[in-house]
Amino acid sequence: MFKIITEAVSTVTSPQRLKQLVSLPLYKNAFFLMSDTAVTSLGGFFFWMIVARFYSEAEVGYGSAIISALNLLLLFSIVGLNFSIVRFLSEAKKPNEFINSSFTISGLISLAIATIFVTGIDFWSPALGFIKTNPIFAVAFVGVAAITTLSAITDAIFVAKRRAGFVLLKSAIFSAIKIPLPFAFVLFLHTFGVIASWGIALAISLAISLFFLLPRVENGYKPVPTLNMNYMRDTWRYSGSSYLASIIAFTPRMILPLMVVNILGRESNAYFYVAWMIGNLLFAIPYSVSRSLFAESAYSQESIRSNVTRAIKFTYLLTIPALIVMVVTGKWLLLAFGASYSANGLVLLWLICCSSLPLGITSVYTSILRARNKLAELTTIQGLGSVAVLGFSYLAMPALDILGVGIAWLGVQLVFGIILAIRLSIWMKQIGREEPHQ
Repeated sequence: MFKIITEAVSTVTSPQRLKQLVSLPLYKNAFFLMSDTAVTSLGGFFFWMIVARFYSEAEVGYGSAIISALNLLLLFSIVGLNFSIVRFLSEAKKPNEFINSSFTISGLISLAIATIFVTGIDFWSPALGFIKTNPIFAVAFVGVAAITTLSAITDAIFVAKRRAGFVLLKSAIFSAIKIPLPFAFVLFLHTFGVIASWGIALAISLAISLFFLLPRVENGYKPVPTLNMNYMRDTWRYSGSSYLASIIAFTPRMILPLMVVNILGRESNAYFYVAWMIGNLLFAIPYSVSRSLFAESAYSQESIRSNVTRAIKFTYLLTIPALIVMVVTGKWLLLAFGASYSANGLVLLWLICCSSLPLGITSVYTSILRARNKLAELTTIQGLGSVAVLGFSYLAMPALDILGVGIAWLGVQLVFGIILAIRLSIWMKQIGREEPHQ
């Protein structure tokens, strides 16, 4: 780690090395993806700050829980196609058919799953049962769920084509549109105003991507419903395994707000969600670098070892100073939402931010597993981690309130980060011994 930090500092202080750094696709796309998350998070920060100021804490709690539910449904609806697109789009003989088939399948699945969720919402999340009682709200929820899924597929296409700059542009459009909308809806729609603002902005950014940005990435592209099952048959095993691994990995992040609102109440969920949202700013660094690493591995397996080294250096070069800044400014960031958010969420925010350090290793290691098709090991690691986070959070919440979630989350990330750092070190040494003989 000391060697990595030393080399990172020498890179930052050398204009020539910095110029070489930004010219590499791994770093360039990682930078765009981090900027995308920064823009999305900053837009989300101002969006939720406005919502927190003009809507009640109960409406903030309900609204955040509904958006968490939409993101959870996204995991089930995308069926691993986002990973298959990054892995196989560069090899597709008819990329337009591949893209439109991915849109069609994921869209239909999303509509079906969202409908099932609304129908059984009294069982899945009783606190959100009011969605089903309002037909307009129920239909809007299903529609926004489908838009959320198609938007994620679009991002995967941009990443696969090494055009992550369009992911950033799409998010900037989404953020710019959604921020003023809560003002228009606050007097009439209440909780639904939060979701309407989110959904309308997302729909506009998706339309711009489909009709203006995607044709610039793939020549001759037109969004036409297509169902070419040949592509799906060729990639179904990889998609299925990635689908399972994604659900296992990201389900805790979507379930935790629902767990908090049902166990601790809507006000506690408002405090938890805001701290969680701000803390996720730091997660953008390891996640973005690992996504870029995965995309580069789809183009060249031979350079994976050198790219892994670069990815680790780049991750900690950015994560360490960002963590310090977040810890120092966390109190004031929460105060922007109100004094009660700072009083109840500051320590939780610190715990979440600190978890970005072990996540740097975990993200790189899981990207290697995806690139090398070792999805069984990936699923096992993520399954154990998810069960641990949810289990310890459930046990800790009654005694420690939302702080229990932060302790459980950080503890699990530390344990897995240490274990995977050891495994990563062993793998790097093995590859190093093999390379001279290749």
